[in-house]
Amino acid sequence: MTRTCTTTSMRARASPRTRVLSNARREATTRGINRRSVLQPRQQGWRVARGALGDDATHAKRPASAVIVGGGPTGLATAIALARRGWTNVEVWERLQKPAPSADTSVWGDAKRSYNVGLSGRGQSVLKDLDLFDEVIDKCAVVKGRMDWGPDGEPKERLANKTYDTQVIQRDRLVSVLVEAIEKKYSDKVSIMYNVAAVDCEFTEEGVKLERGPCDDTCDLAAAVSVGTTTSPVVFGAEGNSMRSAVVREMDENKSCRTKIVKFPNKNARVYKTIPLYLPSHMRKDLNYSARKGGVALECLPTKEGVLVGIMLVKPDDEETCTKLSSKDSLKQFFQQEFPMFVDYIRDEDIEDMAKSKFFGLPSFGYVEKSLNMGGQAVLLGDSIHTVKPYFGLGVNSAWEDVRILIDSLDKADGDTNVAFPEYTKKRVADAKALVTLSRSFDGGFLTFVLPLIVDSIFNKIAPWLFMPNTIQMLQKEEWSFSDIKKRKWLDRVMQGAVIASLATTLARAVFQLLRQFLFPFIVRTLARGGA
Repeated sequence: MTRTCTTTSMRARASPRTRVLSNARREATTRGINRRSVLQPRQQGWRVARGALGDDATHAKRPASAVIVGGGPTGLATAIALARRGWTNVEVWERLQKPAPSADTSVWGDAKRSYNVGLSGRGQSVLKDLDLFDEVIDKCAVVKGRMDWGPDGEPKERLANKTYDTQVIQRDRLVSVLVEAIEKKYSDKVSIMYNVAAVDCEFTEEGVKLERGPCDDTCDLAAAVSVGTTTSPVVFGAEGNSMRSAVVREMDENKSCRTKIVKFPNKNARVYKTIPLYLPSHMRKDLNYSARKGGVALECLPTKEGVLVGIMLVKPDDEETCTKLSSKDSLKQFFQQEFPMFVDYIRDEDIEDMAKSKFFGLPSFGYVEKSLNMGGQAVLLGDSIHTVKPYFGLGVNSAWEDVRILIDSLDKADGDTNVAFPEYTKKRVADAKALVTLSRSFDGGFLTFVLPLIVDSIFNKIAPWLFMPNTIQMLQKEEWSFSDIKKRKWLDRVMQGAVIASLATTLARAVFQLLRQFLFPFIVRTLARGGA
């Protein structure tokens, strides 16, 4: 790549803070929202799906076969959930090669093998429903908090206060665990085809016609060569992080389908390289180590084997830094000057490998709106419907929630996709948009990201019964849907605005009274003496 890398009597005694909060409460009430609805998520919709994956009810109206396009965490979780409900002849098409065995420490001890993904409470609950929690957690490392180095170079440890521990695992290793579960329990119902992509898609009366061919993550689908055709009654589009899937493309272009892709320009682009870090025995290995210098960030997450996977993020148009990261000597000097706190934990051979490696890009934001299905023939889920940057562990966790809600819809329809797929769209399409909208706010600067977090923290500390925690913390609350979080944070902004406006009005009145009582008479007396 190019390196351009309340009552009258009470009010009389109330403090200004109490009056201000009362104003905020009245502001919420005038908008038709009472205190109970303000503080709690809806008790319907997506929450009904909680636990649905744990059922093994057989779908009597299931189709004879199905193709799942995409063999990542989303596609494989979908395949497992369908197999548990009696679906057979399920093919999973995966562009990449089959991953190494999940227990092979010689492979997964290599921090360059795959980037880490975080499993929050949302994702962990899905794993429990699929009876895969123990298998996955056995290959994970626990993250209990962060160790951040600020501009002054001093580290600060912050432990998370959550009801669960975040688990991190290499993305490809997670895939390996899911593959092994299919091979062990569902090999008679699910088959996985590697090095196979859906290079074209067409909806016909006979079913969904898919052209298959070799095409890895870097190839152009438009230029890919078809080596065969498969017609399936049902297709699940679960290709992650693409927004260029043949299934998504056909649904977007097909006039009889309401599906529309919304893409956003990458205004805060970042590229990255990875490097392993080896911490000494006395240092905690259950923290996310992080440091920032200028426009460069280094984020390090642990692996099961104890090695940290370091990801260095840089702006692609920062030509000077990109050049430094591409030479062993200059990269070593860069670490010594900018990130000296990590120098003792990095090996020379790894610096050389990092310098030689290519830059990888982060995805741009995008989502699918209006419809997530094409009748009963096709349905989309995962990153295909909500692509976000992997900053706060929203990708795989939100994708698995898609699976849960889709399976819940299929359960209620007894496997009838003509009924279930439109119902899934109703339940999930607003969440797909809300997730991307909320995530985009994290990708800005001080005004759109840092300041709202500070304001939220202040108001939540003053009145936790009225104001919710910041958006990042809210996204970790699995009992809240993304669309509910978006609405709730909008309400917080309204009430915060009311509080700030009330404070400003109170302050202005106080200043005016001071001026009226002291300054104005002083000016009048001064003018009078001058006239005399």
